Amino acid sequence: MTRYTDGSYLKENPTWHAEDSAWKLMHVQRALAAADISAGCCVCDMGCGSGELIKQWALQAPEVLFTGYDISPQAIELCKKNIPANVTFETGPCLPSGTFSITLALDVLEHIEQEEVWLEQIAQTAPYLVLHIPLEISLYTFMRPAWLEEERKRMGHLHFYTPSAVQQLFKRHHFNILSWHYTNKYLEKPPVLTSSWSKLGMSIRKLIHLILPTRLAAFLVGGYSVMCVISRDTGNGAV
Repeated sequence: MTRYTDGSYLKENPTWHAEDSAWKLMHVQRALAAADISAGCCVCDMGCGSGELIKQWALQAPEVLFTGYDISPQAIELCKKNIPANVTFETGPCLPSGTFSITLALDVLEHIEQEEVWLEQIAQTAPYLVLHIPLEISLYTFMRPAWLEEERKRMGHLHFYTPSAVQQLFKRHHFNILSWHYTNKYLEKPPVLTSSWSKLGMSIRKLIHLILPTRLAAFLVGGYSVMCVISRDTGNGAV
């Protein structure tokens, strides 16, 4: 985790992915609506990065209190600009104090060395958890296994998931899946492509996305994540 506290990650990612905040917030709100859950009185964003997601959400919901938490002092420094009155930020090695209506952990689980222990810990902070988890195991990675090592070095990912692996993780820890949908930043927010090869690859991705079930498309071409809302299993059945 040193790369997040010594400035290395900030140097490699100077915006801390703030440009994705509106897109992620849209998917968070979609997931909560599908689960028929409101923001409640207070929301925690674990691993908040630049803090832009909860800043934007706070402007939409001034009656809700938002807390952003990150282990990186550099990330928290990025958070300090234009903070709405109903947002606070914390940093440090421990979980934030207090309990919340909802805890977000967006693109965080794959960075945690003992991810199952950490999942149990954040489950104590709120009755509902919203997670965004990349699904990086695909046919492409079977054909080019070195890509996962590149991703480990580039993004600091320690774990790589399939939909089944995520669902089994939740099952082992007795979580009920209240909503579940796939996201694909590269299709929904396509980058500017210049080479003919890249444009061809994007066209193939779009075609596969349109004609195949999403779970199969995720395995064939990769680039997908899952956004889900979970809670402790109450015996009502999982998605």
